[in-house]
Amino acid sequence: MDSLLRDLRFSFRSLLKRPALTIITILTLALGLGANLTIFSFVDTFFLRPLPVQKPYQLATVTATRNAELVWGYAYPEYAYFRDHSQSFEALAAHYSTSPLSVVADGDSREASGAVVSANYFPMLGIKPLLGRFFLPEEDTVPDRDAVAVISYRMWQDRFGGAPSIVGKDIRVNGTDFKIIGVAPEDFRGVSAGFPNEIWIPAMMLRLGYRWCDGLNDLGCRPLTLLGRLSSGRTLADAQAELNLLASQFAASYPENKGRGASISPALGVRQEGRQELSYQVKLLMVLTGLLLLIACANVAGLLLVRGTTRRKEIVVRLCLGAGRGRLVRQLMTESLLLALAGGALGLLLSFWAKDLLLAFYTLGNGTHDRFYELSLNPRVLAYSFALSLLTALLSGLMPALSATRQNLATGLKDDGRAQSSRHHRLRSALVVGQVALSLALLVAAGLLIRSARQVRQGANFDPTHVALLRLRPALLEYSPEKAQTFTREVIRRLEAVPGVQSVSLATGSGGYAWLSRDDVRVRLPEQTGDRPESELEVEYHEIAPRFFETLKMSLLQGRDFNDGDRPGSPRVIIVNETLARQMWPQGSPLSRTLMVNNQPHQVVGVFKDAQPRNALEAPLPFLYLAVWQDPKQIDSRLVVRVASDPQAMLPLLRREATAVDPRVPISEVMPLTQQMEANYVPVLLTSNVAACSGVIALLLSMIGLYAVLSFMVSQRTREIGIRMALGAQRRDVLKLVVGQGMSLALIGVALGLVTAFGLSRVLASLLFGVSAADPPTFALIALLLAGVALLACYLPARRAAKVDPLVALRYE
Repeated sequence: MDSLLRDLRFSFRSLLKRPALTIITILTLALGLGANLTIFSFVDTFFLRPLPVQKPYQLATVTATRNAELVWGYAYPEYAYFRDHSQSFEALAAHYSTSPLSVVADGDSREASGAVVSANYFPMLGIKPLLGRFFLPEEDTVPDRDAVAVISYRMWQDRFGGAPSIVGKDIRVNGTDFKIIGVAPEDFRGVSAGFPNEIWIPAMMLRLGYRWCDGLNDLGCRPLTLLGRLSSGRTLADAQAELNLLASQFAASYPENKGRGASISPALGVRQEGRQELSYQVKLLMVLTGLLLLIACANVAGLLLVRGTTRRKEIVVRLCLGAGRGRLVRQLMTESLLLALAGGALGLLLSFWAKDLLLAFYTLGNGTHDRFYELSLNPRVLAYSFALSLLTALLSGLMPALSATRQNLATGLKDDGRAQSSRHHRLRSALVVGQVALSLALLVAAGLLIRSARQVRQGANFDPTHVALLRLRPALLEYSPEKAQTFTREVIRRLEAVPGVQSVSLATGSGGYAWLSRDDVRVRLPEQTGDRPESELEVEYHEIAPRFFETLKMSLLQGRDFNDGDRPGSPRVIIVNETLARQMWPQGSPLSRTLMVNNQPHQVVGVFKDAQPRNALEAPLPFLYLAVWQDPKQIDSRLVVRVASDPQAMLPLLRREATAVDPRVPISEVMPLTQQMEANYVPVLLTSNVAACSGVIALLLSMIGLYAVLSFMVSQRTREIGIRMALGAQRRDVLKLVVGQGMSLALIGVALGLVTAFGLSRVLASLLFGVSAADPPTFALIALLLAGVALLACYLPARRAAKVDPLVALRYE
């Protein structure tokens, strides 16, 4: 212990003697460590953080499987069978996050993110209400009887002003009267990380929150997710084996459930179904920031090599006095550890600032889901910070320490270290080449992602700028189809009359967004028989109103838009994209041709240019549009409104006009269309920003490393340069010598970096929209940029070398 304290004191004094080098080293490490700690805080939130409840590590998430593959949800009868027969769980609860719910209170209609939960949900979690009570067991027995609700602390404060009289207040949820019976604790937002709940209703009210099928009785209707608390002494493996056995027993009575089972996982972070997408994003960000940390370590290693060279005589003297090489390595590693810990502490502070910037991307809402993630300092983040600092100390300090203590005592005492300096120079040169190569890879990745983000924001063959979006939800008020269409037409008429509005249209508001769909239909040619499924093609579609193409500025290549003549009773018509037209009618025009859509004949009246954004791994997909006014079932819509000015400024006026038709109808997704597009393409925008910042920092560090190597080389070769100039060498010859040595290192790094960048770009392919993974202009431009900056880094020490006075240089050393 005394020896360790002496090492720490000596290291501290040694670092203070060279404050400039110490500060640069700490800042360099702080940048690399801060970036990695920022990303790890998201790893912790997404995958490691337990729920804010009692004994959270006893909780387990139950995910449905079919034939051992993850599928979506459970039906209520399945849950009830598991709950009543399981011995592995002391409690098993069901929940379904339904978003949104229409909540009307005091005449004010808003949407809220809600959840349907079983009565044992709150007791199982071990939380107590802030006000009132939670659900009683008898409120979880009779369907559609007990219309009671628990609200979140946030809703209580924001919607009801924190009124103490909130318990017992009547509200209207999806057209049904409810009574508020309690308020949840302030720190509880539900069990689905990232998607906070504002209101909870009993499981027996499931049909109110999930209208697509009968989730209480129909085994084919499976919206529920299960969460359980393990019994004492039981493991996840025990629970999974038991639930799979119970599932097979249940399937014996209900053959349609054959092959269904359960996958049990700890209730940490986000749900198992959402981990795949987040896992890819986070892994990619870890790779990018990991490369940055390697560059920082290489930079610091180069600086420590320079420092080791200047301390050559000190180290030789200590070796001559009997100090062992291992003892000196430990001393030098102690200095590296102090630097790394200081860099880690500063990096932790930087991560508090950086994580807020990244959190803005992860919580970017699309108007339907209000995302929320809580990033906080906890023991896991602190432990990771300490471990990463130790690793950084090892990566950046071990090689310089070993190199510094490998001394020739005879020449070292004479201070003749040219051979040893040559060895150090080769190591420093290798580090610089590595820095340049990794920097170029990061910059190419950033360039590709920035171009991709620009393509996403601009849209693919359509113009989302100056377009406002409003989603109308008359379905939540149980409007009839005819009443819903009358309401929607009146809203469109009023919006078209607003000054500054250029055009208004709509797309159905079911799956996807106004410009992007996740619903599909089956199509075939009339001559292909409908009893052969292999002859049918699944095609994504939207139902739209007239002027949709005009509003989004999409190009109609042939034919016409829908019009008011396309109504119920008229011949059914469709508009197809060019990809579907080529697949169905490779020869000739598709106009006036007939296509069977879900076994109903439709006439093609138009062809539009492919407008669905696809990444570098995806080919254009077939797509079609249906005339919305021909479908009497349409009751939910997304309005797109093209305005002459800023759509954000127009939103209050547009919403006011829509609300004037029926103030009870919930209106959501009130935002510029570009904002919703950004929310849908968060991985592209987030990764492009991280890559851009990492690339710029890496470029700066690499150029500092190149500059440091050349500057040190000039200082070591001052006498040689003076002799060259005394013998007739011109300044341009010295410039050429130094710049040539530096650029040779830079160009080797550029060549290696291009190979590395090509491999990294393949990993990014799924995030590249409108740009190839091997985009030649991006590769060429980044290589030229890096070479240009490297030339500047070489020129500065070369200019200093060219100013050497031969008389002074000949007296050097």
